[in-house]
Amino acid sequence: MSTKNSLLQLKSIIAGFTLLLPVMTFGQNAAVNVQVRARAVDQHTIKLRWAPANTSAWADGIKYGYAIERYTLVKDSVYQLNPERVLLKQSLKPAPLPQWEELANRSDYAAVIAQAFYGDEFELTGASKSNIGEIINQATELQQRFATSIFMAENDYAAAELAAWAYTDHSTNEKDQYLYRIILERPKKLPGDTAVVFMGYKDKQALPKPLELTALWGDKAVILSWNYELLATTYHSYHLERKTDAEENFKRITELPVTAMGENMQTLFHTDSLPDNETVFSYRIIGITNFDEEGLPSDTITGTGMKPVNCIPNIYAGYFVGKDTARLFWHFDCEDSGLIDKLVVKRASIPDGDYEIVRDNVPVDTKELDIILKDEINYVKIFALTKDSTETASFPFSLNQVDSIPPAVPVGLKVEIDSTAVAHLTWTANVEPDLMGYRILRAFTPDGEKSPLTSDFITGNHYTDTLSLALGNEKVYYSLTALDVRFNESQACATVEAVKPNNITPAAPRFTGYEIQKEGKVFLSWMTDNLSSEIDYFLTRASSSAERDTVFTGNEKIRTFTDELSESGDYEYLVIAKNRNNRKETYSPQKISVSITVSKEMKAVSNFHSYVDVKDKYIELSWKKHPEAVSYTLYKKTGEKPVVFWKEVDASINRIVDEVVLPDTRYEYTIVYTPQSGGMSQAKTIAVYY
Repeated sequence: MSTKNSLLQLKSIIAGFTLLLPVMTFGQNAAVNVQVRARAVDQHTIKLRWAPANTSAWADGIKYGYAIERYTLVKDSVYQLNPERVLLKQSLKPAPLPQWEELANRSDYAAVIAQAFYGDEFELTGASKSNIGEIINQATELQQRFATSIFMAENDYAAAELAAWAYTDHSTNEKDQYLYRIILERPKKLPGDTAVVFMGYKDKQALPKPLELTALWGDKAVILSWNYELLATTYHSYHLERKTDAEENFKRITELPVTAMGENMQTLFHTDSLPDNETVFSYRIIGITNFDEEGLPSDTITGTGMKPVNCIPNIYAGYFVGKDTARLFWHFDCEDSGLIDKLVVKRASIPDGDYEIVRDNVPVDTKELDIILKDEINYVKIFALTKDSTETASFPFSLNQVDSIPPAVPVGLKVEIDSTAVAHLTWTANVEPDLMGYRILRAFTPDGEKSPLTSDFITGNHYTDTLSLALGNEKVYYSLTALDVRFNESQACATVEAVKPNNITPAAPRFTGYEIQKEGKVFLSWMTDNLSSEIDYFLTRASSSAERDTVFTGNEKIRTFTDELSESGDYEYLVIAKNRNNRKETYSPQKISVSITVSKEMKAVSNFHSYVDVKDKYIELSWKKHPEAVSYTLYKKTGEKPVVFWKEVDASINRIVDEVVLPDTRYEYTIVYTPQSGGMSQAKTIAVYY
């Protein structure tokens, strides 16, 4: 394969793509050097796709290659404490240039990747300033090689295999679940050189249909659009298919797939030309994954081309001539009046509301008309309808009867103040059609003058007011009025009194018992104030060789905990109760002291603790660094759901935060470490009630 031919292929492909490189579904992140995905094909096959995230990783991957490790975390549906490790590949590098020739003759994507890897020259050029090649030429040649080859591999799985960015594992079992590790084999490892993915046949999911396909029909043309963002992690590009009513099957109309033109795109567009405006055409789209899979077709959208009509009525005057009768005057000068079937007069209560028909079948040459309007507030439009049901509309024209009557006094005001001193106000919505909104009034004493909370009116029937716990008032007093569009204001509704949250010091908790169990476990129980839901309880532990640590955080519903110790010694336990509102705290009057003997043969992570922060909504995990560890792997179990792989961090990390947590939920976290000698350590698990 010659360099000249490869560059010609490269230029022809770039000219056919409407996108800005580099745009890859893998994305790029400066903190990550390798990213990986997996897809279960059948009971015995799992496909892997990975990509370097920057030019340095790209170049070193070509030079040093990649290793692929597989750990069987779940075997025959049973979680494995010591997962089996299999080295699937070592020093996997791109295929030599001669091995690319056969695939490059069939795939332009493969030809471009080979040129990026082995070509002496690599330059993208175009015929005009808008060509994508000229934009890419602004970057360095290395960046061009990296970005272009990554994008091309997205569209050809076989080419990705030759590039050492894909691997198919044919030795899997449908009852097992695996953790795959893709390792960039640089002589000196860098943070982010290892990527992991969890996959098994049980995790196989059907590919979804593309979403929100819409069409804007024009004169012998249609603009199709669909939601790209929702399925961007599944489909990197799409093919379009079309058929007429006379055709039985859809035909593909895109030789090259349609993909995003830049980062953070939410919608994709494609324009198709039509031979006429009479034939009925149907369209659908099909997504393409980076595993060379095509998903289900989208829902079909059908329509015909439409000749545009530029005739727009213009209402220039109108007034009431009776109690419920108004007279309209308008201009309607239309060169294509033969295309107009009729005029229709419609009204709504707000300018952008739903318009209802007032008069139908108005002749096209009419220039003034009396209409019946029984509502006080009216916005009127005149619609011109063509024979093919296309319509144009005038700007809304306001016709309002005189009104000096205020709205009814609001009813149903309720106020609830939560533990964080936020007042939630709700009331029954008024039913007046000319209602504009409400004004909320507040005072801090029963007889004090109420003042508006906001300078503007409230449009809904609910509002939140943040109060201060530092102020000495125990109660707050609310009322509200209603206003219409003419600023007629009702009387204030009855005052509602609301009590702010308490500022008490919690009662001291007390231990009710403890038990020393096997394997360094200590079971403890204590009393809580089960009538208060605003108190957090912290079980703390101290030893002669360490500071006091919080080993468990809970609420009034939890009164027991089993502490697992990894080292022998004397320990002292204490329970602390803390008010969430004012942070006042009290300590249990007695302490529990125990002496523990722990077998030194245990090889699990020690001092694996949790901390729950209810205010900032997170759980923090920490552990003691193990001198032999090169990395730590963490798994998470939520409620009754199965255990899943969660995080992998290197040996320098001994603290991590989980922000994806829900109230009143029990979580289990398991940690193992990979020692320098290989394999995995024993697992350590803790339970946390958030």
